[in-house]
Formats: sequence, C-alpha cells, structure tokens
Amino acid sequence: REAKLTPPAIEVLSVVAYRKPVTAEEVTRLRGSPSLAILNQLVRRGLLGIERPEDSPRKPTYLTTERFNRLFHIDSPQDLPTPEELDDK
Repeated sequence: REAKLTPPAIEVLSVVAYRKPVTAEEVTRLRGSPSLAILNQLVRRGLLGIERPEDSPRKPTYLTTERFNRLFHIDSPQDLPTPEELDDK
C-alpha cells in the first residue's frame, strides 16, 4: 500500500539520514519542534530503526533502514546528495 509522507516526516527522515545515529532529542533540537511521534511513526513504517546503546539503553538512537534505502534508491549514506548538490537544483 502506498502512503504519502508529510513534510515534517520528510524533514525528520532527512535529519536522521544525514546525522545517524541520532537521538530523538537531537532531532527535536535540530528541527525546533517535537519529533518523537513522527520518529515512532517512521519506525512503524519500517523507514527508521532504533538502536539502544549498551551504555545508555534509555537513550535510543535512530537510523535509516534497508527499506529506506530501497524506497529512495540509495545503496549507502554516501549516495545521499551533498548540500552543494542540493543548492544546485
């Protein structure tokens, strides 16, 4: 089933893709608005995954998944466009 992503969801995905692994607090700080609900939604959709570091299991970090890579046609984070490439568009 096809589902559309809202602009805030795309923004959260972008933050995670470029900054991974990243905590919910960092995403919220970078966006300037609460992000936990969107992060949870993206995890449920399989676009983001959660890691719980052994030294800090209560502070999970978020990262992109293989499903994210397939949907956005990338093989690795190095395939993401650079800020310079985005400025040229």
